[in-house]
Amino acid sequence: MESAETVSRTAAVYISIWNERDPRARRALGNEVFAPHAVYTDPATVAEGVSAIDSYIAGWQEQFAGMVFRLGEVRAHHGLAHFDWSFGRPGEPAVGDGWDVMVLENGGISRIYGFFAQGPS
Repeated sequence: MESAETVSRTAAVYISIWNERDPRARRALGNEVFAPHAVYTDPATVAEGVSAIDSYIAGWQEQFAGMVFRLGEVRAHHGLAHFDWSFGRPGEPAVGDGWDVMVLENGGISRIYGFFAQGPS
């Protein structure tokens, strides 16, 4: 079972993937934290596999250029984590927020579920 420190680090790397605009660096981060069979699910999509997740994130970055994610509190137990996040322009108030549930297997993210509380207007 992963330590709280390991889970928090994994969540931080995961959020950094959403903020990384360089495709090579973003894929390297994804390969670091995602299991090869990882699945990302939110109300708008289901992305199966690291490449599909990366493509979804790249599309989000195009749609919301200049926005960055901020990680909130990470809570974890028994291979599961729940954390808050928000996004907006650096130095400005958030324009969207939500939370994710992350399932960890053998130190990697096998599934992640995103929930939107508020989106950009």
